[in-house]
Amino acid sequence: MKLKNWIWPAALLLLGGCSNDENPAPNATNAEAMAFTVIGEDLNRVFQFSYDSETKSEITIDLSQDLGVGPNYLTLRQTDDLLSFYSFSGGRFSISLKEITTGNTRVFDDFYTNTPERSITWGINNANKVFFGYFGPFGNSNLGLQDVELEGPNSSDVVVEFNVGATFDPLLYDNKVYMAFRDNLGNHKLTYYNVETKSMGPSLSFGTTPFGFFITGEGELAIVKNEANPSLERYDALDLSFLESRTLNVALGFSIGAVNDAVLIENQLYFNFIYPQPSRFIKGPAIYDLDTQEITLLDIGGLVNQAEAEVGKAIQIISLIYDPTQSIFLIGYGTLEDEVEGGVLVVSETGDLLKQFSLPFFPTYFVRN
Repeated sequence: MKLKNWIWPAALLLLGGCSNDENPAPNATNAEAMAFTVIGEDLNRVFQFSYDSETKSEITIDLSQDLGVGPNYLTLRQTDDLLSFYSFSGGRFSISLKEITTGNTRVFDDFYTNTPERSITWGINNANKVFFGYFGPFGNSNLGLQDVELEGPNSSDVVVEFNVGATFDPLLYDNKVYMAFRDNLGNHKLTYYNVETKSMGPSLSFGTTPFGFFITGEGELAIVKNEANPSLERYDALDLSFLESRTLNVALGFSIGAVNDAVLIENQLYFNFIYPQPSRFIKGPAIYDLDTQEITLLDIGGLVNQAEAEVGKAIQIISLIYDPTQSIFLIGYGTLEDEVEGGVLVVSETGDLLKQFSLPFFPTYFVRN
């Protein structure tokens, strides 16, 4: 089985698509207001599936045809409603852009050539520019950021930190590229690059404690420390000043760097719980109350059993996310047989299966609202 960090393996190409509307939703109010968009792949192509119950529309778009992107693309980024597919071949980066709201697309083939001067470690972008984190000059452990225009010859570089040992996934929010890294002394740090001023902002150091980070529903920076006594800290997203700290009575298992599947609304944290192994599941939807310190794990086993009964095949969870605009969890799955067959479960906060969709591809990324 071959996985990109979120890409599911496939075996055969199926054409066409359908959804399953036979099961009535237990919660009609939520189901009637439901809408979502998911990206996925089969062996040869990349697809976008959008559902909107208000207009009763189900639309499947072949993104490989529209954007020229294949299922072996390097990574997928989202900034607001802009999706960006990165590809790398022959020492050159290509990027394919699609605006979900308007449907507009732009493709920049081989727009950036990688050279020994810079060892690229990540890339992230808005509609006009790509920001590459890199080690350089050649053979050097200094971390830099290159600001590259998509439609123009201009680019500029800034030094982020000297003597860096590792970098982690970045986050672009409010014209700031937040980046986490570990220096050669083992200290974990965070800083940001201001896109408008083309300058570095303040920085935070957490010693040898690794951490994940994300932006809360209130627009604050949340830091989740992965240590023996885990905690969640909030900082002002502009000046990185400390706001508060909450002790956690459970390790959340967040990856180091930007966390894209966590949502914090006031004191309710919606996230993907990592199950201790061995377990049938790697992760499942969960809600953590920062005030009561109580964690609620949705019955992922029961939901999977319902889905398997519907499709008549064993399935495995591929992707899941909480949508705060609709108060629902979206769970993507793939069947465990030779056919390329996947689906989406729409689940309420209380764990009720509101709707199930069958798809002719594996859903790997839910578009964030």
